[in-house]
Amino acid sequence: MKARIITLIYLLVGSLFAQESYTLESYISGVLENDYGIKIIRNEAQIAKNENNVGAAGYLPEIAVVAEQNWTINSARQQFLSGQVNEADNAQNRSFNAGAMLNWTFFDGFKMFITDKKLDLLEAYAGYNLVAEMEMKIYRASLAFYTLLLLQEMDEVYKESITLSNARKTQVETRIKNGASSEYELIQLRLDLNADSAIYLQNKRAIALLKAEMNTLLARNTTSDLRVSGEFPIAPNVLNWEEVKSTALNQHTSIMQSKISIAIREKEHKEVLSRYYPQLAFYTGYNYGQSQNQVGFLLSNRSFGPQFGLTLRWDILDGLTRMQGAKNAKLQTENAKLADAQQTLQVEAELRNAFVEYEWALSNIQFETRNAIDATEMAEIMNNAFLAGAFTSLELREMQFAIVLAQSRLLNAKLDYVTAKLNISLATGDFRQMLQNP
Repeated sequence: MKARIITLIYLLVGSLFAQESYTLESYISGVLENDYGIKIIRNEAQIAKNENNVGAAGYLPEIAVVAEQNWTINSARQQFLSGQVNEADNAQNRSFNAGAMLNWTFFDGFKMFITDKKLDLLEAYAGYNLVAEMEMKIYRASLAFYTLLLLQEMDEVYKESITLSNARKTQVETRIKNGASSEYELIQLRLDLNADSAIYLQNKRAIALLKAEMNTLLARNTTSDLRVSGEFPIAPNVLNWEEVKSTALNQHTSIMQSKISIAIREKEHKEVLSRYYPQLAFYTGYNYGQSQNQVGFLLSNRSFGPQFGLTLRWDILDGLTRMQGAKNAKLQTENAKLADAQQTLQVEAELRNAFVEYEWALSNIQFETRNAIDATEMAEIMNNAFLAGAFTSLELREMQFAIVLAQSRLLNAKLDYVTAKLNISLATGDFRQMLQNP
């Protein structure tokens, strides 16, 4: 019995905490912390940061240590001009060689300096990749949050509609008992109640599907329940097109990346041109060698000591690969500039569409707000009239449907407004304010 009570307590406590409630800020924070896509691109950005070092740029020398132990067994017969003959079977020869070598190319046609700057650009590009991924996840998370907020509010609207239909059904059943109404009206009310219940279930299905998507962004079990709390934001001031456009063209992540791509291609062009210059290298090392022979001229030999020197290499003709590489690098730079122009035009076009949607949504939300207020006031008047017998159940049903439609249109108008604002924020880089560690 005690075990059953403890189990029941665990079930009750679990049901209380099973459904998590999120504000917009807490949900976005959870997505940025747990989303797998962000984690992957964050690692890629770290890889680019790790690869940006003086060694990869070519500033540092190369140092190598080599050691070799060799054994040979030979049968040999040596006959000299003097007539002397040396002959041995299975003679063993041993040798040991070791050395350390430093090789430093201190002039490579300025390539190391160019590569150093290119690695900085590659790291910056990878950083913008991470920013772009995080901005897109903030956009998706925000849109999902407000969509679920809409569906939750519509859930309450549909519940209220079902409650009203049940109340009408009770009133009609009372009238039938008193002989003031017919079975036809009761059947119609049942059909209306079934229709309301069907719409309510469809909204429940949409909520379940959206919660699965939102859980995926949080990188947790898709069956976990969650709820959001908040309000649809309404901006106190109206956005200005020229200001929005200027901000977007200066801050849009993809435009920033295209600018970096141009700089990277220019560095690669200079890297190819550096191959026209000679290369100067300094080398130094220390070698040690020892050998022992059972047959041959020397019984043993040992040598050790340092070595150093300079190397000059200048490729005069390399099969025209430098010329071809320079031409291709120049074309790639031109393509990067064309891609930048195309990206700028595309961003401006998308931003313009978003701004048009924003202006329409701002006007539409004002209209739908007035419409919803009027519908609610009219519904109260008709409900009182229905109770007094001045309206039929069918007329009240039509008004009930108009109320649900007005509330639905108002909520969708709010979501349209929020979506338009999110599209503009994505283009202007407003989401970066939420990124503490981009």
